[in-house]
Amino acid sequence: MTGTAVQIEWAERIRTQVSEEFDSVARTLRSVALRQGRVKRAGTEAIIAILEEKRAAVMARQQAGYFIREWQEIDDQVRKLIADDVRVQAIKAGWPKLQISRAATEEKQMNIRPLYDRIVVKRSEEQETTRNGIIIPDSAKEKPQEGTVIAVGHGKRLENGTLVPLDVKAGDRILFGKYSGSETKLGGSEYMIIREDDVLGILDGAAQPVSA
Repeated sequence: MTGTAVQIEWAERIRTQVSEEFDSVARTLRSVALRQGRVKRAGTEAIIAILEEKRAAVMARQQAGYFIREWQEIDDQVRKLIADDVRVQAIKAGWPKLQISRAATEEKQMNIRPLYDRIVVKRSEEQETTRNGIIIPDSAKEKPQEGTVIAVGHGKRLENGTLVPLDVKAGDRILFGKYSGSETKLGGSEYMIIREDDVLGILDGAAQPVSA
């Protein structure tokens, strides 16, 4: 951890308290999930996955000043951090609940964490038909340049060492370049690994559930 000796000692104490607060919130959410029905439980499990993502990002910080400046008041700060996340707000609003939960679950099952500005994407699976109603087989149709983000890296590293967070997040439905990235197969499903620069846009209000 960077900083003066006094700052580092102070920050380490705060960091321990922050970790304990994340643990406390996670335990509460897991307890709530046990009492919920299938649909609501899926949403709560997605929130837990987001919580763990936030925890990893916070605990990875190596600047003593960050903990001293941002985490002096720990009470309810973790809950606020989660509540302010747009994915959590979407879950609580009921949109797109299942898509986000499945994306979080699928990320866990893949056992892969993209590095830096790389993004793991699952292509949209769309059946195409001719005007006469004849279904075009997969081998004859062009693959869609549209998909759902399953996992993202921590950000793009600039030449000066600054880490810039990505604009896209797990659960976003995106458009990407025709010849972008590389294809890979994990757990029987095909995925694309692309860089954020290959993303052409985020489709607002057009989310679909991720199918394994």
